[in-house]
Amino acid sequence: MNAEYEYLFKLLTRLKLVMIKEKLDFLLEEASKKDMNLREALTFFCEQEVQNKDHKRIQMGINLAKFPFSRTLDQFDFSAQPSIDNGQIRELSTCRWIGNGDALLLLGPPGVGKTHLAISLGREAIRQGQ
Repeated sequence: MNAEYEYLFKLLTRLKLVMIKEKLDFLLEEASKKDMNLREALTFFCEQEVQNKDHKRIQMGINLAKFPFSRTLDQFDFSAQPSIDNGQIRELSTCRWIGNGDALLLLGPPGVGKTHLAISLGREAIRQGQ
């Protein structure tokens, strides 16, 4: 490894650009294949780093939440539970209620999807950085 490459690795480490550092050769090759100019390549590198950091943040949040299983709103069958307002649940998925400091309480008999909805909304809140 030449001195310039080592210096670049030190800079990437100091800036905590872990993904760019780990996949530098691959990213450079991709940028070259796509004939990117410097600005496009830098944007591409940063996008990849942000995606990696977001993925890790979401995974950490989900692990810390210790959800009993994985569920999403897209998996919820609203037709099986017509008493549940799809629009209201989609509004709750914006997570504005968290920003307002409101609590959310899901009530209903067993088997209607309360846990599924709670996990789905929790995952959405994590995805949004709540």
